[in-house]
Amino acid sequence: MDNVNANSVIRQFLSLLPIHVLDRTVFDYYTKKLTVMKSIFIFVAAQMNQWSSYREIEAHIRAQTELQCLFHLDHISGSQLSRSLDRLPTELLEHIFQQLALRAKRRTAACSGVSKTIGKLSIVDASTISLPLHLGNWAQVTRKASSVKMHLRLVAASPDTVFPDAMVPTTANVGDRACALHLVVPSDTTYVMDRGYDDYKRMEAWSQDNIRFVMRLRDRAFTTIVEESSVKLGSRILRDAVVQMGSAPRTNKHLLRLIEFTDEQGRRYRLVTSIWDLSAEEIAQIYKCRWLIELFFKWMKQHLSTVHVHSYKPQAIWNQLFLVLITALLVQEVNASLACKTTSWQLLRLMRVYVYLPWSTLEQELFRPRKTSKGRPPGAQPKPKILRTTVGELRPSKK
Repeated sequence: MDNVNANSVIRQFLSLLPIHVLDRTVFDYYTKKLTVMKSIFIFVAAQMNQWSSYREIEAHIRAQTELQCLFHLDHISGSQLSRSLDRLPTELLEHIFQQLALRAKRRTAACSGVSKTIGKLSIVDASTISLPLHLGNWAQVTRKASSVKMHLRLVAASPDTVFPDAMVPTTANVGDRACALHLVVPSDTTYVMDRGYDDYKRMEAWSQDNIRFVMRLRDRAFTTIVEESSVKLGSRILRDAVVQMGSAPRTNKHLLRLIEFTDEQGRRYRLVTSIWDLSAEEIAQIYKCRWLIELFFKWMKQHLSTVHVHSYKPQAIWNQLFLVLITALLVQEVNASLACKTTSWQLLRLMRVYVYLPWSTLEQELFRPRKTSKGRPPGAQPKPKILRTTVGELRPSKK
């Protein structure tokens, strides 16, 4: 990051986008004020600061000269922002997302994955976002519910380094199996999936393409045991067998491996995998890493504007989902460039505090020396609690 002292935090953050705010596209032929590029900058800034509505975005731009200079706008109305989010070309946002994901792949190319033997993982799962029934009737899935889905592929480059590299937005009535066609492609990673992706034809195709995958099976899945392998007594591994998927006479030609194990709470899991060179314990460990994508969904919903959508039109929602992922990748890129020990959430929280201050002040806060306490020495008596109040009534507990 060059010349960071002259830039504010918001400027430095948005400068990482692979576009320029003054660039114009073919979609701006009749646009005089709020171009496509300016709209992308504004909505990424809104995600970074978790501005939850058009009115809040409008108020911040009107109040901050820094934003007016950055976006080359003196003011903007909420209705203009609403129209611009709906007309943003989703293909352009997907391209920007893919460019940032490619930078993340290059940045983590030297990472060895979850472990040296397991390597990198590509975790596939979906998260549902509910919509009001009367506003999102185009996404209605039941009589009382409307919702959309974010089908995501998350790369685990190391135990503490994950980033999204593919996403398919759909209505909630689109099954996980349909999106697996776009998310599970030949690569040098191992795919990890839950029960919603068990498709016998897809498993056969993945085996034929030498795709490494670990998938949890439903209880009703058809398997034909070909060969059993011995397992250690007292181990959490209950079964390690060679199987054919499907029922006769339509069983798959390629053999797969069935692993059954119990977790620390005694719950039983059935996994099917195309991996033969790892132990059953390592296969179970691979599936346990699927929890990383649940943590990522939770992070996005808590710290970015994912749950509360700005608009209820289909393209506007798809655009917002891509803007969320773009912002998440930018935060991770900033965190990696600073090489500090803070988490992405800690960095994002500090960036919101120092958003209009020089970048150097954020760096000073991140790297300032901090005092560490050794704690109370063993055997020391706790200090007596002193309660001081002139308002209210305190009654000591008998306990």
